[in-house]
Amino acid sequence: MKAAGIPTPPRWFRGATAKYDLSAIHEIRAMGYRVAGYSVNGDDGSLLGAAGVEKRYASAKDGDVIISHINQPTHAAGDGVAKAILALKARGVDFVRLSDVGATGDFETTTEAKPTL
Repeated sequence: MKAAGIPTPPRWFRGATAKYDLSAIHEIRAMGYRVAGYSVNGDDGSLLGAAGVEKRYASAKDGDVIISHINQPTHAAGDGVAKAILALKARGVDFVRLSDVGATGDFETTTEAKPTL
């Protein structure tokens, strides 16, 4: 990525499925990345209708990470995402960036990399 001119290399890795076994987590960590997963599938890959998306978002609890795909302009999911975010904000939910997440997580998924001996 440095060769491509990206000034600050990414610190987070999310595989296509965002599902990892322990060996994958260890490999990702060994490369110096933090694992970015999710706990709520907000729109089933943009296939849910708007009402279904709103219901999924409404189920989010403190600390959940919601994944959604709003890059499909012909799918109703995007409208549901927009309405659901506004509803969460109205509930008083605070949104944070991954870069602001503390060093916590299962199986050291978000802790800083440790040197291998």
